[in-house]
Amino acid sequence: MRLISTSIVLLILCLLSCNYGAAQSSRDTAPLTNGGAANADNDSRSAADLFADADTYANKKFENFNKLKMPYDRQTEDKIKKEQREQAATYAKTLATRKLEGKDVYYLGLLYNLARDFDNALEAMRRFLKENINASGEPAQNARAIIVIQAAKKNLLPEAETRLAEYAANQPQVTEDLYSLENWVAAGYFNTKDYEHALPHGQQLWEAAKLSAKNLRLYTRDARLNDAAGMFSEMYLKLNRKADALAIARELRSIALSFPSSNLYKLALRRMIQIDPNAGDLFSVNDATLPVSNAPEIKANEWLDQTPTNLATLRGKVVLLDFWAHWCGPCRATFPRFEKWHQSYKDKGLVILGMTTYYGHAEGKQLTKPQELDYLRDFKKRFSMPYGIAVSEAEDNERNYGISSIPTTFLIDRQGRVRFISVGSSDVESAALLKMIKKLLDEPAQQAAAR
Repeated sequence: MRLISTSIVLLILCLLSCNYGAAQSSRDTAPLTNGGAANADNDSRSAADLFADADTYANKKFENFNKLKMPYDRQTEDKIKKEQREQAATYAKTLATRKLEGKDVYYLGLLYNLARDFDNALEAMRRFLKENINASGEPAQNARAIIVIQAAKKNLLPEAETRLAEYAANQPQVTEDLYSLENWVAAGYFNTKDYEHALPHGQQLWEAAKLSAKNLRLYTRDARLNDAAGMFSEMYLKLNRKADALAIARELRSIALSFPSSNLYKLALRRMIQIDPNAGDLFSVNDATLPVSNAPEIKANEWLDQTPTNLATLRGKVVLLDFWAHWCGPCRATFPRFEKWHQSYKDKGLVILGMTTYYGHAEGKQLTKPQELDYLRDFKKRFSMPYGIAVSEAEDNERNYGISSIPTTFLIDRQGRVRFISVGSSDVESAALLKMIKKLLDEPAQQAAAR
């Protein structure tokens, strides 16, 4: 099922994902030959057909663009969206003159919603559900969703809450839509400072965020989880329940480790500090008993002073993955520490791997890949990096580990799970990282393998 109220947003995303080369002025837009809007007063088509025509208006335009290989610009995009809204408004006006019943009222509501006439959309959907108490399936769910959003916008929160409960109890439903609806109601109660009523919706928002995040891209996923955890934990704080608020931030950190995502980990740590800067576990390692996924396999095109390897081969070792770049000043500050730790703990099971990529330049000069490899070999000697370095052409490793800044370091336990992430080069981060190295090294290899 598609939540009708989000169709315009999805349309914008579709537009932005297209690329037809050079831009074209809106005056070149070909007219859509449906003939409906021009003679709306005499239009005898059904309510369903009128909505379908308006709803597919933009798609037909874009199909025409593709067929003719015509480019477009933002002005053209805005014009098409405006035309679609106007057509929907015209069709809604046509329907409103008829004696409507059953699903015709539902399609009237959809047309108002598409036209962004939200007041009339709300009234039409209220009428549809009132007159059709046994309505089910997609029409009933879409009607409820529109009422939830528009009622919440008007601060009619009890009505929004009632319809949201009906939506959550019925099918079909989309996790993405449920997240959006919970967000409207949770934010509504929060903004009115009714934190007791906001809290259960904060809980449902958090659960919906975790479910819907699975299908989102990295930074969108991380932002959604961080936003939901932030709102939910803030509700606890407003109710003077700091321990519960901190528990949500800790869960967010555990989720970041399970992906893994250093970007989300950084956001979770920031939230923990905001809640309680004196929390004793700000830089603690993830509990070995918590269910976490195995670390993503690493990829490399070249290895420096290291036999080609992978994490599966290193199972039973404690692996430190250091993401760095030769142009990164803070990265260089970490190298002496890693050199010392390599010498001190390599015989106890620690393996350090430097993870970097080709950048095509160094010290103001453009470099070919062979030249950059020579530069990295010399760089490695100059900065006394005795451990192996993996060099990749693509950004697969950075993407798989959610790297948003460097230096970033991951500690992987003997079982192959990410247990700690360090972002930055500060002394505090360094002390925490060393503490965790020792902790993971103390976990017996056979114990880790048995889990």
